[in-house]
Amino acid sequence: MTYPHVPRSPHHSRPRRPGLSFAVVNGAAFAVHLLLVCSAADFMAAPVLGETGIGLPALLLQAVLLVWTAARYDRHADESRTGGRHTAHEDGAY
Repeated sequence: MTYPHVPRSPHHSRPRRPGLSFAVVNGAAFAVHLLLVCSAADFMAAPVLGETGIGLPALLLQAVLLVWTAARYDRHADESRTGGRHTAHEDGAY
């Protein structure tokens, strides 16, 4: 069986950089949070539960986003380092 020849592109495609998406997502979340704190202090201080303002749940949501994207970045970095192969640690054999 023969395969048709596909000419190589003269432009080399860059490998996907997961660190870029990590920085963009977390940087944008930080910028929005900072913008709200600086310009809408009354909104961020509005009570949600008792004395707790909107700022605290927003900060916790930002922390969850940071941890989630860090875990995705770490998993993607491991996959690119091992070439998609599973290691003995992932299989449960210690």
